[in-house]
Amino acid sequence: MNLSNVKLQFALTALGASLATGIAILSYQDHKRRIRAEALKKEVSLIPKTTRNIHLNGEVAFDESLIKEQLARNIAFLGEEGVEKLRKSFVIIVGIGGVGSWAALMLIRSGVSHIRIIDFDQVTLSSLNRHAVATHSDVGTPKVIALQKHLKEIAPWAKVEPIIELFTKESATKLLSGDANFIVDAIDNIDTKLFLLKYCHDKKLPIISSMGAGAKADPSRIQMSDISITIEDPLARTVRRRLKKMGVDSGITVVYSTEKPNVKLLPLGLFSRKLIMVVYIYICISVVLFYDLFSCIYIFMQKKIKYKMQEITRLYQTSDPESSLY
Repeated sequence: MNLSNVKLQFALTALGASLATGIAILSYQDHKRRIRAEALKKEVSLIPKTTRNIHLNGEVAFDESLIKEQLARNIAFLGEEGVEKLRKSFVIIVGIGGVGSWAALMLIRSGVSHIRIIDFDQVTLSSLNRHAVATHSDVGTPKVIALQKHLKEIAPWAKVEPIIELFTKESATKLLSGDANFIVDAIDNIDTKLFLLKYCHDKKLPIISSMGAGAKADPSRIQMSDISITIEDPLARTVRRRLKKMGVDSGITVVYSTEKPNVKLLPLGLFSRKLIMVVYIYICISVVLFYDLFSCIYIFMQKKIKYKMQEITRLYQTSDPESSLY
């Protein structure tokens, strides 16, 4: 290759200049990102710890440009107006388990700036396989407090209201107050779920309800429809029938799956089989002993009654016949 060639030198110069320009632009963008990231970290660190811990209830003032940068991909997808509408929304989530915790997490990540999370239960080890954010350090902590702590780490400017309380008929008005834009039903107790749905239907409160998802794994079968037209979902069927008895035929949006779970019971282990055998033998022995005890009591009572009858007969026969006339 002859470097003295003018055209070749020009091409190499242009290529080198392009590479240098590209590297400079990328370096500048990376530098700007680092500066903005450091600014965000610094701003977060300036918030007093007493207002950043799990007891934080109020809103935190943040640089609007930093919030918009965090929500940049949301803005690109939903547009400025769409994200602004989300940020002004207020959502209440009842039930913060395997469904409610994920709903709350994604609402916050989507830009919703005000949510109320309601649940009376605590995080357990068995919760960790499905809860959106809970870790070992959260075990024993109320679910709403654990969730609030993690959500504030994601969006410190968001208002997260944790309420450690069981949803009941008596507390419904208080818990659902505030003119929410939407209520999410993620309750796993059917009686409580039915009351919440009936209450929202009667009060004309916008609600979306989660139906059964146990042992289902096909996301392509997930549907959203009115409760009146759900199919292939045992929980939805039960809810639909019981709501109809309560005077609600339609008007409630639900999320459900048309997938038919094909789950077989796991085979019993050796210990389980031995345990069942021991219980069976114990029941058999108990039945035999109870029968023997009952038989003994019956025979004893029979003999006692017979003895009493004989005693009465003997006394009657030995008594003065004339005295019985007076």
